[in-house]
Amino acid sequence: MCLETEEMMKRFIPIPGDLIIVGFSEWYALKDGEKLRVCENCQWLDVGEELYVAPRHQVDTFWGPDFGPPDGYKPMEMSTSGGPFKTIRIKALEGLELIGEEEDRFWCWQDRPRAAGGMERIVNVALWRLAVLPDSHYRELRKYGYKTHRDEVAP
Repeated sequence: MCLETEEMMKRFIPIPGDLIIVGFSEWYALKDGEKLRVCENCQWLDVGEELYVAPRHQVDTFWGPDFGPPDGYKPMEMSTSGGPFKTIRIKALEGLELIGEEEDRFWCWQDRPRAAGGMERIVNVALWRLAVLPDSHYRELRKYGYKTHRDEVAP
């Protein structure tokens, strides 16, 4: 196991860039078995208490410096577009476990910001598993006997 992987396996909570495989999704925007992207920390988040996430297949994430590819010196920024997005409390993620790492796709600038000036980069990120992604709206609907996105709707 490489040093980066060893350091990654010591973490207790996901950080921006990580992926989470969800077994059962109560959130309408994510199907069972799909992955969530952990997005950048937004100003309204309680960092260390909440995560900002989106369905991986519905977002595109910039991760790089303001200009040019990552070089180890320029500060890195992350910005995720697409969505929908969801804020989740870390305490609500029962059974969250780090299971390894996976290559994922991000983009950055080739040289400077301009139309068609981006380039794809592949980065190893931590891969987590979560049995149930909780959603308060789903639970309210179930509590009062209303149909949810998981119920079959007859035409």
